[in-house]
Amino acid sequence: MTSPNLLIARQKNLQFIGEHKNAFDLEYLYPLDLFENLVAQVEPCRIECSCKIEENKLDPARFNLAINDNFAKKAGQFLEFFHQVENRVGVALDYTPLSLFMKGFDYSKVNQIMAGIDARTELAQARVKTWWAIDNYPEKLETAIALSKSDSKALRLLLEMNNSLVVGFHLYLKGKSEVRLYPSVSRNEFEKIEIQSQLSQILSTPALKLLEDSGAISLVLKEDGDKILHYHLLPEKVNLFVDNLHQDILTRAHAPYRDKCQSLGVTVSLSEKELLNGSLKTINVYYMNQ
Repeated sequence: MTSPNLLIARQKNLQFIGEHKNAFDLEYLYPLDLFENLVAQVEPCRIECSCKIEENKLDPARFNLAINDNFAKKAGQFLEFFHQVENRVGVALDYTPLSLFMKGFDYSKVNQIMAGIDARTELAQARVKTWWAIDNYPEKLETAIALSKSDSKALRLLLEMNNSLVVGFHLYLKGKSEVRLYPSVSRNEFEKIEIQSQLSQILSTPALKLLEDSGAISLVLKEDGDKILHYHLLPEKVNLFVDNLHQDILTRAHAPYRDKCQSLGVTVSLSEKELLNGSLKTINVYYMNQ
């Protein structure tokens, strides 16, 4: 039997998704219904609603689910969800990197697992995703680095600051897959003088400046030298951070959350190259319920 508290949490999660859908007048996009079914089955969990802005185009059909317990069981539910997504004609997922990473996995070394969807009108652009936050797990850390093909001096320096790592698997519905690494640095760490000195070897001055409004930062180091900067914002600084970017479409996307963001976990991601060029064309914003 499901406890009353879990029933209330489930209803709140589905309501959170529904409010996001209503705010952006979202019509049905595959596989949103399957994801909502997953949310109703996985308890307890938290929900993250997201918008991607790219070349002044807004894609708001992006939803993630985060878990912090019963990892082995719930990871199995995530995989079953992926298999359900594959039941549609023309959909094929490449599990190879994820399967290699999960082989012999020690679930005592994971802090959080997430699963999500990025639904698009063009099926080839749509994807399902999962992220695994590992801590003090050198074997899987090296496996993830090999799978991502993104080893670098900057990555190793970041891992010296914090050897926890989020490993992301992006499985496109037409068979392409990507592995992305998200090394992170918390505010407690980047406020230290020695860490600031190390970060200055990796991040530009404008990127470092934005840390003032952040409780943590995580990065994706791209092959072309760009960095995707995920600023995990302090609740009281969210609106100021958004306003200071001076991006009309971001301001409009943020409007439904402006008055309630202090009770949410909010992350904004930017391209460092675009930040330096003074022309932000690609922005993601994420809102996680608590």
